[in-house]
This record gives sequence, C-alpha cells and structure tokens, in this order.
Amino acid sequence: MIGSRIDGRYEVIEAIGGGGMANVYRARDVILERDVAVKVLQPQYTHDEAFIRRFRREAQAATSLIHPTLLTFMMLVKKIRRFTSWNTLVVVHKKKIVREGALPFQEVLQIFDQISSAIAYAHDQGIVHRDVKPHNILLDEDGTVKVTDFGIARAASAATITHTNSVLGSVHYLSPEQARGGAVTLKADIYALGVVLYEMITGTLPFDADSAVSIALKHLQEKIPNAKVLRPDLPESMNNIIRRATVKDPLLRYETVHDMLHDAETALLPERMNEAPLELDDQSEEETKVLPVLSDQQSSEETIVAPSEQTGQEENDAKANEPKKKVKAAWLFPLLAFLIIVPTALVLGFMVIPSWFAVDEVQVLMCWYELRRSRAVVRRETDRYNAEYHDEVERDVVYYQDPRAGRNVKVESAITLRVSDGPETVEMQDLTGVRMRLIFRNTLDVETTSEPSDEQPPGYVISQTPESGEEVIQDELSVQLVYSETPQMTLGDLTGSSEQAVRNYLESHQLSGTFDREYSETVPEGQVITHEPGPYVTIDEGSGVTFVISNGEPPVEEEETQTRYAEIPVNVTDPEAGQSYDIRIEFTDRTTGGDPEIFVEEEITESTEYLVPFEVSKSIPGTYTLYINDEEMQSNTLEFEED
Repeated sequence: MIGSRIDGRYEVIEAIGGGGMANVYRARDVILERDVAVKVLQPQYTHDEAFIRRFRREAQAATSLIHPTLLTFMMLVKKIRRFTSWNTLVVVHKKKIVREGALPFQEVLQIFDQISSAIAYAHDQGIVHRDVKPHNILLDEDGTVKVTDFGIARAASAATITHTNSVLGSVHYLSPEQARGGAVTLKADIYALGVVLYEMITGTLPFDADSAVSIALKHLQEKIPNAKVLRPDLPESMNNIIRRATVKDPLLRYETVHDMLHDAETALLPERMNEAPLELDDQSEEETKVLPVLSDQQSSEETIVAPSEQTGQEENDAKANEPKKKVKAAWLFPLLAFLIIVPTALVLGFMVIPSWFAVDEVQVLMCWYELRRSRAVVRRETDRYNAEYHDEVERDVVYYQDPRAGRNVKVESAITLRVSDGPETVEMQDLTGVRMRLIFRNTLDVETTSEPSDEQPPGYVISQTPESGEEVIQDELSVQLVYSETPQMTLGDLTGSSEQAVRNYLESHQLSGTFDREYSETVPEGQVITHEPGPYVTIDEGSGVTFVISNGEPPVEEEETQTRYAEIPVNVTDPEAGQSYDIRIEFTDRTTGGDPEIFVEEEITESTEYLVPFEVSKSIPGTYTLYINDEEMQSNTLEFEED
C-alpha cells in the first residue's frame, strides 16, 4: 500500500493507524497539494456487498453533516478497495491525554464544548455516532476539535453479524445498553461523552480489566468511580455532569446532548463550583445482565460490532426487489397530480411566503476559545457583558456565553457573555524604607537579598517585587525584598599596641571601642593584652571592639610579719687549754629574699651564746645553720606563730 497512488490522486506515504474495520494512511493529494488521511477498509469487508451497500449509505449520510467540529470527508468506491479521504491530518485526542495526563479544567471544557456541539448537531440530523471515544476525536495545532467516524460503526453493525457476533462500540466507552445488546439510542452517545469527560479530567479510564468481557461487565454492574478521588480540586459541578451522563439507566441521563452541553457551559460559574453532589436513584446497577458473546481476544481499544435487527432501510431494499404490482391506469394521473400539487403548496406555505417577512439570521461567534481578547472588541459584539472575578479562569477569557457558539440567532440579537476578571486582586503595599524586622514574614511569602546602599540605613528595604501599587493575587503573592546591608571590614591584629594607637585605629575605621584593664606579668603596662573580636575577623563597619590593657605586673601583697629570736649556744669545754673554734651562722627570713646570709663569722676560745633575730611571715619562715670549723653542727626553722 505504501507508495501506491489511489484513484490517480492520493499518493500513500505511511501508515498512521488502524483498527478492526479499516487502516488509516497518511497520503498526499497531488491535485490540491496537501496531506490527507486515507481510511481503507479491511480486506474481509471489500467483497461483502451487503456491508459495502450499508457502508456507502451511512457514509453518504455523514457527508451531509456540515458543522465546524465535524471532519468532512468524501467516499470513493474502487473495484478493489473502498476508502474515505479526509481533508486534513490532525492529532488523535487519545494521544494528547496519554501524553499530558489530566487536562486543566478550562481546556477540558473548551474541548468538550466542541465535541458535544458536533454530537448534538448529528443527533439533530437523526444520526447516532455509537462510537464516541478519544480515538475518534482529532485536534489540530490550534486546539480545534474534529469529530470523525460518523456512521461508520453504524454501517458495520448489521453486515458483520456473521463475522464476529459481538457488541457495538469500543468497550471502554460502552454504554450498559450497548453491552447487553439492547437498542442503541442517542443516550449511548451521552454515556460515552461522560466517559470521555472523565478521562480528560482524571487522565485515566473509569474501568479497566484483562479482557473486554470484564470491562463490559463493569459498565453494566459498577458505578463510574468518583473523579474527585483522582482530582481533589475538581469542581463538584463538573463531577455532577459525569454522574448524570454515566448513570446506568438511560432514562436518568440527560435528555439530549444539548442539555449536557448547557450544563457544561455553566460548570465553572463561581456559584456552581461547590454545588451539592448529584444523587441519582439508579436501581439498574445491581441487576444481573446477559451479555452477547464477546471475545477475550478482542482489543479493548478497538471498535467492535454487534448483531442488530433488520433496519427499515433493509426492508425497503427487500421490498424494492419484490415484483411490483400493476397499478391501474385510471389511478395513475390523479396520483401524479396529487404528488406534484401538494408538495408545491407545502413548500410555498412553509418556506417561500414566510421568507418574505423573516428577519435574517446569523451564526453566533465562538467566543469561548478566543483567549486574551480585548474587552473593547468583546463589547462591540454584545450589549450584555459581565466581568466577574474567577479563581479558575484566566483574565479576559470568555467562560460563558448565551446563546452558545454555533446557534443561529436574529440579526442584532443580544449575546450574553461572562468574562473572567481572573482571581480577585489587592494593591501591593509599599515596603521600601521599612525595617526588615517589622515585616511579618508569617503572613507573606518573602525572599530577601541584601546589598550595600546609601539610600537606606542598614536593615531597611531598598526595593521590592512586585512594586508598590501593582495588583496582586493575595493567595499567590510571593514578595522579593532587597534591603540595605552594613559595609564590612577585616579587623587587624592590635595586640601589643599602645592604647593611643588603638584609639587612632578605631577612629579611622569608624569603629567604637571599650577598654578594660588588668595586671600582666608578660605585657608591659599600657599595651593591649587581647581584644574581642579577635585579629582578622570580618565585622560590620560601626561595630564595637573590646580591648584589655595591661596595668603592668601585679603588686606584692603585704603580709603580717613577726620577729622571732633563736638562741644558739656554743660551749668550749676547756678554755684554759688554749683551744679556739671558727664559728659561722647563716640564716634566711623575709629580708633575705630566699638566699642565706651570714649572721656571724668569728673565732672563739670560750663558750659563747648567740641571739639571732628573724623576720618571718605566714608564707616565709626563718631558718638558720650553725657551722663550727666549716662543719655543719646545727640547723633549725622558726615558723610564724598564730595568736
């Protein structure tokens, strides 16, 4: 298929997708010089004349749908294969959900509005899609939605009974009535739209299982999970739309897609966002259901088809093949006259004559998606304009309009728009010149930096972001403040400097100082012993430094003293014999400074008694030593006597 040219016009470039009924290729329209998507039926359908006949009839019905959000296509019939050629190539919506996950609420409603408009328009034309899913929803680069595959599943439903005998639709988006093989109405599309809305909001499918049968049973027997569990910030108004659209009983769902669309248009109004959860008495959930045959090998993503009763068109086809009964010529001319005159009268009565008096109609513009539009432009298009604060919708975005986009209204009719003013704002106060310690950081998200400044004293705000007077959102406010810092310097080593040299240093460096004094046995009097902060420490200009100045050596403390006496007798046993002795007495006391001094040194020939005085204190006793002929003969210590 790749490289071939279809109908002499479409040159196939690459395969871009496929399913159980057809494959999709990217091709080049060599006449209009643009890329197109070509859907080619699977081989098993190309020779099934019943299928081809129904496919052609349903595709022709789809081509009659003209709407901004419907993907227009034409059907070409070839001898070998049948295919449809779309006029554009866009991105499948399913890929966007897989890539981005849960989408923002505003974007969800913008996409959903376009999808619902397309489905509602088709329903108005009597066509039920039957296979609404993200795979059949296409987005272009500007976010414009195109809904495709109208009528294709419907065409397959009757012709494929002998192939699969399975249910109609993609099982993840299957309504309970489709799963049980019941009659399929527009309520099935409403159910599928609810599932698509759930998937856009949460980024995941409500039901999943290992087989298509299990998923279908969940759609029959289980409630759709609460989307707020996965998305706690989901407005209850949007959650209620999912609840009503996906209720098991079709009678409890929205009557029409128009009703569902109108509900979605007002979902982000402030008065609706916190409305009460919707409670629906759906008794059908617990009933036992009987499913048609589903294959476990059937892909849960693939569109699968079901047996259906013979349609009215088939009956007409059958009747057309029966032998026609002869009509008597007598009745022929009156019948022809009746068939010509009556329709002509009806046309004149309902179309031509009223048009003489009718007021021209125009189509309402789609204002919802025109982001950041000028308010002046909006005012020129409507005389009903309401601007309201809105926490979820960006400023200057139209989030509600009545009538909605795509409806026809009389010329000069009023259009009501609600435009978001964004979240409510307050005026930013002026913080410049305020002392930093006075700013309440517990009520503000504050980031601070500092820099030297001559404009403000140290510790005061120099500048701020946001600026004073700027409109800000209180709950999202984050403030950046720049405050003045004090210049810094490195303190020199002033130990050993004189007091006067220190004072000169302090004055030249704009510092202040305090001076303490103490005795030191190592630092001369008048010099710096130490200072705090110490040498080479970085300090702010204007800081204070404490110095300790030496008072010199500490004074000697005066102790209480006593005078003690020692009587030292020296006996000469035989003075007449002419003997002589060399006497020397050494002593220490407070007066000798710890070194012994000689009290007496002489030669004696007779007995002599020496009385030696000592000046003693509590810390310094008196001592003496007696030497006779240079030989120590006696020593003693005299202590301070307490009273």
